[in-house]
Amino acid sequence: MLKNIIIRINIFFFYRMLEVCVDSLQSAINAIHGGADELEICSSLNEGGLTPSVGLVKKIKHIVNNIPMKKPIYKTCVESCSCLKLLQKPNLNIMIRCRTGSDFCYTDEEVDTMLEDIEVFKEIGVDRFVFGALTNTLKVDEENCVKVLNLATPIPVTFHRAIDICQDYISSVNTIIELGFNRVLTSGQKAMAADTDALNMIKLLVEMYGDKIEVMPGAGVNGDNAKIFIDLGCKIVHSSCKNIRYLCKLENNLNMGTSDSEFIYVSDENIVRMIKTVINS
Repeated sequence: MLKNIIIRINIFFFYRMLEVCVDSLQSAINAIHGGADELEICSSLNEGGLTPSVGLVKKIKHIVNNIPMKKPIYKTCVESCSCLKLLQKPNLNIMIRCRTGSDFCYTDEEVDTMLEDIEVFKEIGVDRFVFGALTNTLKVDEENCVKVLNLATPIPVTFHRAIDICQDYISSVNTIIELGFNRVLTSGQKAMAADTDALNMIKLLVEMYGDKIEVMPGAGVNGDNAKIFIDLGCKIVHSSCKNIRYLCKLENNLNMGTSDSEFIYVSDENIVRMIKTVINS
């Protein structure tokens, strides 16, 4: 009996988690089958991730609710599907970002839109929100962040990679901690989180603030480098675990969007499973 309790305690303290960002039902299903601990649900991953549709969130919530009942999560699941062996359903984390752009400096109208989105998703029932806002001087927009945090309560909020745009990175992390964010998604201010300088910055964050906020590395995290972040002291990593699916090109060269809208990202069940294995090895 005592031995079993000790084993469970060890699993709890040493288990490391994976958040997979998804922008479609197919990606969510793949990520769940791969064993994702959390899903960051958004739309338009090729734009960096925007607020998802209500329909997508509702559908994903519906399928994860099948997990505790040991039912297949979706109609395409086979009889011996891996989802039947899952012990718990993944957390559903909702991106709140009303438009594309790397400034993260929002107008009153845009903030009001995002606050309304939070109200809607709270009624649906989600586990976390993901948000970030900056001023035009690239500092944390404390006023609008407080609005979001207050409305989201008691649901926790992650400050996303807007932190990587801030002029004073360390001071900005301290600011979001004081405001009440309990997780930060960061690439260490580099395009790829596994960049040497980025790793040094992420290590510094863990050492300085690891007991005050969850430091979650993201941007280029994969099966080859995920364990590096765990060794730095991170308890969770973020990845799209994606493959690129190219869309059919139109012969008349008309684009119904940006030039980057000719492909979509789809999370790969096998990549999810590989990263989960690596970070807990």
